Amino acid sequence: MKRVKQFFACLATVVIVGNHALIAQTSSGRDSGCLACHACEVPTKVNPCLKKCPRDEMVTVHHSAEATPDKIVLNRLEGSAALYEPVSFAHRSHAEMSEMSGNCVLCHHYNRPGAVLACSECHATDLASKNADLSKPSLKGAYHRECMKCHQECGLSTDCESCHAPKAGTSASVPETRAPGATVHPTKPGRLVIETANDDGKFVTFFHDDHADRFGLACSSCHTDERCAQCHKAAASASPIEHIAGGHDRCAPCHSVDDNCSQCHSNQPRARFDHLRTAGFDLRRFHSTLACTRCHGHTSNYKGLSRNCSACHTQWTSGSFDHSVTGLRLDETHAAMDCESCHLEKDFAKKPTCSSCHDDKSYPDAIPGTRVRSVRMKTL
Repeated sequence: MKRVKQFFACLATVVIVGNHALIAQTSSGRDSGCLACHACEVPTKVNPCLKKCPRDEMVTVHHSAEATPDKIVLNRLEGSAALYEPVSFAHRSHAEMSEMSGNCVLCHHYNRPGAVLACSECHATDLASKNADLSKPSLKGAYHRECMKCHQECGLSTDCESCHAPKAGTSASVPETRAPGATVHPTKPGRLVIETANDDGKFVTFFHDDHADRFGLACSSCHTDERCAQCHKAAASASPIEHIAGGHDRCAPCHSVDDNCSQCHSNQPRARFDHLRTAGFDLRRFHSTLACTRCHGHTSNYKGLSRNCSACHTQWTSGSFDHSVTGLRLDETHAAMDCESCHLEKDFAKKPTCSSCHDDKSYPDAIPGTRVRSVRMKTL
């Protein structure tokens, strides 16, 4: 097996170098020759003087990762069929990650507007064919170049068996089929402590899971034009203190970074945000599982809200609200009364009063019903 690997490595080098030379020799025009990619007449290994690839500007229609296939079976390489099984490629997982680093164009380059072509539409399976376009790598070369460059960056294995299952022997790691809507990053970082260069307020404590889960931010909301290695290599190091460049650039779209530095910067790492301590409103069991946007709306700067339940629950009327969810089932008499009879001015944050009807009773010494086990409301 070792000799087979060495043979294919040498063969790949010959094909790549040979094709590159043939492109230069057979080019009939200036735009299709070396100067199509190189800005100088004599590019070298030290100074290749590469031009910016135009493929980013050529894509005008983008597709969401959710609309892509979960897995794609790569089985067009006939020469490898004697050695390996077809490769099961986790396409949707890679499509999700690409949203943070350039989108589909990272792999699907030079497509017609709106189209996503199979690699074999442009890359020939056999460069020996008379119809083969020598200005493009073979299908095998395209596959390996696209896959291996990212795997090498991330410190992942590039051994053949990491993707290819041999015909005889141990199997490669084949990705499992995921259900629609399932993401490739089921586990997100929790608390990140970022050390800055500030003398006063050296630390910024960032709760990644809150931003992803509570605030409903997608990864691409903050992570743009990044390489996979920025997260994969960081996860491998598992350092408790992060040093992140350009922190303000990431935070500024949602947070004001021009004043009130102490809102984020402190001299010691901070504890997790507590709604009762900061806002004076205890989320308790009814609101603790809600996303912040359910109450505060889709805004970057959350402001204080009225603590009056009716400010949000405008549909609550006599007979429409199941009072048992509070732990108190109203008796027949009180169930027929308007909410304001006990909750003055519909201020449910305050203790209910009995004085509207009773001179000799007060809550909680007297209750208008029976204590029950509270249940979570299905809808709010």
